[in-house]
Amino acid sequence: MQREVQEQIGFMPEPLWFKRIALEYQLIRNYEPTFDAVDGDLTHYRGVIVGTGYYEGGFFLVEIFLDRTFPYTPPRVVWHTRIWHPNFTDESPARICESILTKDWHPNTNVIAVIEALKNLLSNPNPDDPLNAWAAYEMKNSFHTFIARVRQYIELYASPEKVLRQG
Repeated sequence: MQREVQEQIGFMPEPLWFKRIALEYQLIRNYEPTFDAVDGDLTHYRGVIVGTGYYEGGFFLVEIFLDRTFPYTPPRVVWHTRIWHPNFTDESPARICESILTKDWHPNTNVIAVIEALKNLLSNPNPDDPLNAWAAYEMKNSFHTFIARVRQYIELYASPEKVLRQG
């Protein structure tokens, strides 16, 4: 009876959930050396995503939280470093427009896929689905201004020294 109730409200039975959390930790340890569990908590990770593409040279502090409803619900991602990007809000922490964190989430998706999706979003901004309409406008209509602002944000907010001080 308890198992049926847990599944109805989106909980994986505890023994399976603990196995899943341990698997996520092992995957992160093997594939994402810049991320680690915070204070040994396998439901809370902090790490740095190194910028690529337009964001080359930027370091972006990210936290990932696995709620008890994980993997039926996506992890909560907190993007701490300000970024000038069409798919991130211009605030700290930023909201992120990434479908894997909402409508495209599936219980078999792992945290490594989330981190890879964030890296991909840095390399491939989508100005046609923006959270930051001004950044999207600049990217489409004044590309040199957009790139200058990206570089300015990296200098102001995403240098290694500033990001490591945040963490």
